[in-house]
Amino acid sequence: MLSAIVFCETAKQSSRIDPAERLVRSLSSLIRANVEGLLGDVAIAGPLGQGLGLIADQAGCSLFEAASESEWLRRAIEAARGPELFLLRSGFAPQAGFIEEAGDFLRADGAGDPGSLHAALLRAAPETFVERLFPRAAPLAGLIAPRDRCVELSANKSTSQFAALARSFSSSATLRTDARRIG
Repeated sequence: MLSAIVFCETAKQSSRIDPAERLVRSLSSLIRANVEGLLGDVAIAGPLGQGLGLIADQAGCSLFEAASESEWLRRAIEAARGPELFLLRSGFAPQAGFIEEAGDFLRADGAGDPGSLHAALLRAAPETFVERLFPRAAPLAGLIAPRDRCVELSANKSTSQFAALARSFSSSATLRTDARRIG
C-alpha cells in the first residue's frame, strides 16, 4: 500500500486554473486508487498561506505546510505511514491504467522490502513534438519510492526538493502510464 503525498510547488506556473483547483483535481484523480486499496493514506504538502487547510479538511487528508518545498516535503515524507510513497505534483492526474501498473510494480519490486531501492517515475503525457519523439523529455509528474530512502534523502539539502529526490533514484523504472496535465 502506498502513502500518497500530493504537493503544491511554489514556482509560478502559467495556467488557466487556480492552484487550489489544480490540487482538488489531482486529489480527485486518486479516489479510485484509494477505493481499490492501492493508497493507504493521502497527505497534502505545500506553502503557507495558500488556503490548503480547507481542502485538506474537506478531503480528509493530512496537511503539511512550510515556507520552503524542502521543508513541507520532508515533513510529509516523515509522517507517511506506508513503506512506499507516491509523490504526485499538484496539477497532474494519473491516467487510466495507473492503478494496475503501480500495483504490478509494487508486487514485482518487493515493496516493503527495506533493501529495495527501486523507484518508478510517472511522467506527464507528452505535449510537444520533442516530448512525443523522446517521452523521457516530458516533465516528471510523480514518483513511487521506498519511504525510508525518501526520509534519508529529504534530510539532505542537496536532495530535499522533489526534482533532486527523483534524480537520486538511479535505478528508476518509468511507468508506461502517463499523467495528464490539469489546466
